Amino acid sequence: MKIELLFLAFAAYIILQLVSLRVLRGHWRSAAVVSAVIGALISAYTIVAFILASNLWPLMLLLSAPWMLLYVVALLVLNALAGATSASNGNRSSQPKP
Repeated sequence: MKIELLFLAFAAYIILQLVSLRVLRGHWRSAAVVSAVIGALISAYTIVAFILASNLWPLMLLLSAPWMLLYVVALLVLNALAGATSASNGNRSSQPKP
């Protein structure tokens, strides 16, 4: 995988993480907060490695970015599917029976 795509994956993760924290509620939001904490810890580790002039400073960030992005995307998709399922179940129960 190209390095540029890995950096873009991290940028997309940051954007989707902020969206998920704003949109999700309840247990879904708790799952998003766990992802945000892990992302913040990895970002802090990357910043410290950069300050210490490590030549491998972006390695942890680049290797974890696709997985963090996949987690947030899956969280948003599953939340949307759960919302659609509960909405369709609610419509069926509210319709009068013939």
